[in-house]
Amino acid sequence: MAEFEEDAKKDFDLEVVEVNFRESLKEDHDVDLKCYLRAYSELARFFRLCGTLFYFVAKDLEGKINVITDLMQKNNQSYCTVRALMLQEASSSQRPGACALLRLHRALELILQFMARLSKSSDDERTSDIAAEVYKNTMAKHDTWLVQKLAGFAMYTLPSRKTLIETMCKQDYEQSSLLVQRATEAGKPVFDAIELEFTSRGMN
Repeated sequence: MAEFEEDAKKDFDLEVVEVNFRESLKEDHDVDLKCYLRAYSELARFFRLCGTLFYFVAKDLEGKINVITDLMQKNNQSYCTVRALMLQEASSSQRPGACALLRLHRALELILQFMARLSKSSDDERTSDIAAEVYKNTMAKHDTWLVQKLAGFAMYTLPSRKTLIETMCKQDYEQSSLLVQRATEAGKPVFDAIELEFTSRGMN
């Protein structure tokens, strides 16, 4: 069995995730893409920090982030928010931004559910069991058989809640435990706003 890499303290920053998710949600329930991608880039970095078995997850998320970032750099006004992106690509046969965002959106459902469960679990509970259950209820229905097997093998290496938080997070254990809950609460309305945009266009 491969082991979770816990030989060195990592610096995953949940505060970056929380702050940028909160700042991304606009008053009209649109989502600012710059802030959204900042939060997501930190989440993607978490998977990269988890070690070799999670690189394929990090690489996939980073690839989708880069697609949207490139579109923003070429035409910022049309890709400054989720709604603007949707409107820009509504009449196009090719929807690179929407397709990339949909993949990120589906993964965010898994991440938020995992963090919500993590915030309520005991210190000794294995996060591998939590991740496997959440994955089955979210991303598994969109992934190929091969990706499902790779994900299952990677999740099997995850340690207890306490070990995961102490090893991965920049903040101390108590602060990180609180930030898990706060980041989840900040991300949920963002997820809901994007879900509404996809649902209203029959793209979810």
